[in-house]
Amino acid sequence: MDLHKVKEIYQEEKEKLLRNLIPQEKPLAFILGGQPASGKSKLAKEFIGEFSNDNILFVNGDIYREFHPDRQKLINNPLSYSKETQVFSNVFTENLIREAIENKYNIMVEGTMRNPQVPYNTAKMFKENGYEVEILAISAPSVFTELGLYNRYQEEINFQGWGRLAEIESHNLAVSGILASLDLLYKEKTADKIHLYSYQAEKHIVSFSLQNNEWDIDDLPSNYIIDAREIQLQKKENIAKLIERGENTLNQISDNLKPKVNEILEKLKNLGQENDQKRGFRR
Repeated sequence: MDLHKVKEIYQEEKEKLLRNLIPQEKPLAFILGGQPASGKSKLAKEFIGEFSNDNILFVNGDIYREFHPDRQKLINNPLSYSKETQVFSNVFTENLIREAIENKYNIMVEGTMRNPQVPYNTAKMFKENGYEVEILAISAPSVFTELGLYNRYQEEINFQGWGRLAEIESHNLAVSGILASLDLLYKEKTADKIHLYSYQAEKHIVSFSLQNNEWDIDDLPSNYIIDAREIQLQKKENIAKLIERGENTLNQISDNLKPKVNEILEKLKNLGQENDQKRGFRR
């Protein structure tokens, strides 16, 4: 779609998106990252709920795809929907961030952190404009979120009649990209705090705090992410819940997607068996 037309649509919608926000003397910026289906939305809700009257701008590129005038037609092809609507995601996200900075609004920006330069540049921009910057990141095993893509897709279909299936290439880039992203933010000291959470934000893992230009933890965030992923893979109850949910998805999802869902389920079942064997050896 023509970029000029997209910008026109943004101008029509922006007042509604910025409604009731109040400029702050000391604005806060949260940058939220994690691969698709890791639980970012759940974590965002928890943090946003702490602001009175929701006085924070929540920026999530996926939300703005719905403003595409051909959305109803495009959603019929879930594999190409993201690509076809990407310009809406980009234009709305970039302009809303600019509006927030100009007006000193509190803001939370959600992304995957697959490209380390994106969260780094975003954090740097906020810092240069007087914001306190906090990073919120989710440590989730790849196999958990890979299955989550299909679970979420099918649940969206059940709820609203259509679903968006994230590209597996983008997912895989985010799995590794978040490690490099967090380490870059840590090394360059472009954030004031870094908070790490487990899959679906079920548990707070650790928080890094920059004090007198030095981090209070002398270890890279990526090491905590990797360790937490491994620990989660060893929890039998987590795997059992995922398998149950995945089998429900398998029974409902379209035939062309069943082989992929079944393949992921087999990975999880093998993990469960390996964990049982390890426990047996320890006995």
